[in-house]
Amino acid sequence: MKNIILSFAVLGLLLVGCSQENNSKSAEATKKHMPPMPVKAYDVSLQDLAFSKTYSAIIKPFKEVAVVARINGVLEKENFIEGSYVKKGSTLYEIQKNEYKAALDSAEAMQTKAEANFNKINKDFIRGAYLYKNNAISEQQYDTFLYQKDDAKAELQKAKAALSKAQIEYNYTTIKAPISGQIGISQSDVGSYISTPNSLLTTITALNPIYAEFSLPNSDVLTYRSQIKVGSKVSLTMDGDTYSGVVDYIAPKLDAKTDTLLVRATFQNKSNNLVIGSFVEIKLDGFSYKDVAVIPQNALVKTPEALLVYVIQDDGSLSMRKITLAFVKDGNAIISNGLKDGEKIAVSNIAKLRPNSKVSIIGGD
Repeated sequence: MKNIILSFAVLGLLLVGCSQENNSKSAEATKKHMPPMPVKAYDVSLQDLAFSKTYSAIIKPFKEVAVVARINGVLEKENFIEGSYVKKGSTLYEIQKNEYKAALDSAEAMQTKAEANFNKINKDFIRGAYLYKNNAISEQQYDTFLYQKDDAKAELQKAKAALSKAQIEYNYTTIKAPISGQIGISQSDVGSYISTPNSLLTTITALNPIYAEFSLPNSDVLTYRSQIKVGSKVSLTMDGDTYSGVVDYIAPKLDAKTDTLLVRATFQNKSNNLVIGSFVEIKLDGFSYKDVAVIPQNALVKTPEALLVYVIQDDGSLSMRKITLAFVKDGNAIISNGLKDGEKIAVSNIAKLRPNSKVSIIGGD
């Protein structure tokens, strides 16, 4: 009885195997007889490609200076209109001068007295030196003349230093513009007492030229750093106007916090249309790739592992090819590696295609 049951089991397995084999052959036969999938083809052509890159930038002043008081005193005059343009060297503020003028006059008098005293003692020293040379006075007397001369000379130098300091402080009572530019809001009113620990009076911002600062992400640094150099031409567009500039600074190292490289460009701003603090798009020209393929973006097949395209073989069969994408622009993918000149790739019905399947070319884009 057991032998009969075993025989039926073996017979059943044989029948299942035959059925699966027949189904497989049938599927293969059906596949062979399926008509080729119609696709549009694109002819690959390798070329050298020039392109530009854009980065977000912030406009910063070429120069911005804080105007401060260097001495204490009452603010007597303010000689500008807030927000106006001031020239370098023009008088902005005047601090009460009486106290500093008196100190200056006193220092001048002290220097005059010290000069007179030195001149007298120097003449005494000359006579004493003559007498000592002729053995008319002792060495001790000669040393006294020499000491008096050195002491008078030191007093004169001290008086000169005091006069110089008094002159500087008096000059500080007149505060002038250190640079040309637009002056900001005054931080002190006429009549206020200015104290040097809190001496900020206003700021002056130079509006022409201006800086535009932007940062390259680390990936772009590795790819394009050799093509971005001091002197490289850049441009920006604002309100329909295009401004041309030049890269004048590239940071020597990446910012560890942002993993970016700071780059700065200089732009002329004669019309003052470029407003400090504005965000703009900087365009850098002069980038290039050699032997790249420009293909329609819709030809790309994305997988978790790689980016692929379907390459059409001479017999009409498909093979999947891994490619390296440089960047995408205006619906085109720039391929830096993976394709050969003269190859054809499929650019339609991508979702329906399978590797090794046959296709018929119905046209191209």
